Amino acid sequence: MSRYTSEQTAYSYLKKKYVPLWKLDTNTVTVTHINADTQNEERKTYNTDFIRYHLHFSDSHCHDRLRRLVNDGKIIQYLGDMELKVSEAISRQVELWKQTYSCYQKAVFSGDDEKILGLENCFISMAREAVFECMIYV
Repeated sequence: MSRYTSEQTAYSYLKKKYVPLWKLDTNTVTVTHINADTQNEERKTYNTDFIRYHLHFSDSHCHDRLRRLVNDGKIIQYLGDMELKVSEAISRQVELWKQTYSCYQKAVFSGDDEKILGLENCFISMAREAVFECMIYV
């Protein structure tokens, strides 16, 4: 996997050299930003599997998009938006299935917690598969 760096640089008094303002490491799924004014290094590591999958897919198939997002300083916003939208899409789909699947509704009515949990896990797995196809591997 790759490391992307922005073309913009700032002088780091700590490292005594010019360093890129933005870095993306697709191995560690980490974005690093150097604040040019304060000289603070800010790191954001993403823990969700779908961000990791998306970065690895994009690194292989759409590396120009990643390079542009890092160069423009928009990579954190992009990944944050994706994290939110994917989570919401999975949740919406799961809730839709809960409301429409009669077997789930019967399990809720009868209080069968084991069946409820099993069906919810199944719904999450199916939703992730559908959402990943549409939102992650693009």
